[in-house]
Amino acid sequence: MRVICSQCNASYTLPPHKIPKNRAVATCKRCGWRIVIDAPSTPEVEHRTTFPVGTSHYPPPSGAVEGQQVQREAILAVYPELRNLPSEKYALGEILAPNRKGNYKSRKNKFKIKVLRSVDYLLGRMLKDGERVVRVGKGTAYYGAEIFLGNGFLTMLYNTYAIVCTNQRVLLININYRMRRPTHYLFQIGYETVKKVKRGFLSSSLIIYPMKGRRRVFTYVKRYLAKELQQAIIERKDSVAAGDHGTTYIENLCPSCFGPVEKGFITCPHCCAHFKEPKKAFLRSLLLPGWGDMYLGHRALGFLELMGSALVWTVVVSSVLAGPAESLVGAFVILMFYNGTDSLLTRHMANKGYMLAKK
Repeated sequence: MRVICSQCNASYTLPPHKIPKNRAVATCKRCGWRIVIDAPSTPEVEHRTTFPVGTSHYPPPSGAVEGQQVQREAILAVYPELRNLPSEKYALGEILAPNRKGNYKSRKNKFKIKVLRSVDYLLGRMLKDGERVVRVGKGTAYYGAEIFLGNGFLTMLYNTYAIVCTNQRVLLININYRMRRPTHYLFQIGYETVKKVKRGFLSSSLIIYPMKGRRRVFTYVKRYLAKELQQAIIERKDSVAAGDHGTTYIENLCPSCFGPVEKGFITCPHCCAHFKEPKKAFLRSLLLPGWGDMYLGHRALGFLELMGSALVWTVVVSSVLAGPAESLVGAFVILMFYNGTDSLLTRHMANKGYMLAKK
C-alpha cells in the first residue's frame, strides 16, 4: 500500500503485514501532519487524506463539511450564545470537546467559552483571511524579573493571557484576571519559530521554546488545556512552511491595527498610533513610586505603591526629625532603594509590549 501525505506529498510504502485492518492514524515524518489511513478493499490504494483538514490551504471534502456542520449545530444547541461566532473563523468542533457521553455541556467547555468570550470581539478584528481559531486556553505569564524586584504577586494580576491557537499562529492576548475583557499587550508566535513546547511542573504550566529569543512560560494553566495547547502547537509547528511570515518574525503586535511592530518604537509604523513610553514610566516612578504604574494603566498596583511610598516618607521624616546624621543617611538609603526598585519594575512592565497612549 502506498500512502501519500497531501501536505508535503511525501510517499510511504506499507508492507502487507502493516496494512491496518481498521482505520488508523500515522504521522508524516517529513512535515508532522497526521495521515488517516482507511483499510483498503484492495492493497494498492493511495491515501492522501490528512488531519487536521479544513485549513486555508486544504479545504475539507464535502462530507467533512457536512459533519462539521452537524457538530456545530450540536454545540450551538447547548451554547446558543456562540451563534454570533462565524464558522469560517471559529472551529467550534475543535475548540470544544464532547464528554464520554457525547454531550458538549461540561465544566471544561464552559471555561473555554469564558476565555473565548473575553477576546472574541478583538479576535474578530485580528484574524487574517483564512485564519481560524482551533484551541483556546488561559495562563499567567511568568517573569523572573518581577519576582526579583518584588511585587511578584501583585504584578501577576496583570499577566493573565488568553492563549489562542489558530491554524496559522499562536496569539497571546492580555486580559484582566477576571477574564472579562482584553487589556494591554498583544503578541503572536509563528509555528515555524517554535523549537519545542512542553508542560512544566505537575503539567499545569506551558513552556514554549522559540528557535531564537527567550522562552514563554505560562503558569496556572489547567492541565487539560495545557495538554490540548501543547498538542495543537506540536501538530502545526512543522506543517507551516518556513518563511511564511518573513525571515524575521516579529512577536509584538500593535494594539490598534494589530500589525507586527519591532521593539523600540514610540508610534506604530503602520497606523501611526502612539504608544506609552517606558522612559516616561520609569522617570515618573523614580520621582514618585506608583505614578509610573498609573501612567501604564495599572491603577490597583499604582495605588498600593503610592501607599508604600507614603509609609517610606513617614519613616524618612521621622528620621530627619530624630536629628542624628546616621538616621538621615539611613532614611535616604531607604528612600532611594524603594524608589529605584519601583522604577525598575515599572520600566520592566512597560517594556513587555506595546500599550496605546491616550490621545
